Amino acid sequence: MRMTTLARRYAGALFETAKQSDVIDVIDKIESDLGLVSHSLETMPKLVEALNHPLIPRERKKAIVSNIFKDKVQAVTMRFVELVIDKRREGILPEIEPEYVRLANEWRGIVSVAVTSAVPLSKDEVTALKARLDRFTGKRTDLELQEDPDLIGGLTVRIGDTVMDGSVRGYLASLREQMRGNG
Repeated sequence: MRMTTLARRYAGALFETAKQSDVIDVIDKIESDLGLVSHSLETMPKLVEALNHPLIPRERKKAIVSNIFKDKVQAVTMRFVELVIDKRREGILPEIEPEYVRLANEWRGIVSVAVTSAVPLSKDEVTALKARLDRFTGKRTDLELQEDPDLIGGLTVRIGDTVMDGSVRGYLASLREQMRGNG
């Protein structure tokens, strides 16, 4: 089974647990906790090495994680990380956070949108684009802006698996395909 699929399953299980909690802001707290865990894994190569080492017993790995995070994360997050270690899935820990954030944002009615433009967009253009995408999706949009001069002009918008290509490069490619089909 692919790591991303496993991360999606684990994140989903954690998110369902968070939704069932009696604590009002537990979803946000767990999201923050997972951010701390991910950041620690990115900045502490020795931690990653210890967690991925096959000869270090699971109890030792859980003790290491507990020493680092016990006073910094919610109890449910700590139990979750220990469960991941018990199941020998330490390698998916970095992938769980973005999946959890995606689920939490979906629950909140927020959709992530990747917008790529040929040139930087002005604040007014970003505001107008966001308003239009909010109406289009029926949700609040969180724009991730990128630049790609190869687009020549216009922009591309990616919402999940859907890509809307309004770039000059995309138009030229479409025109080229039409001409090939008619020739």
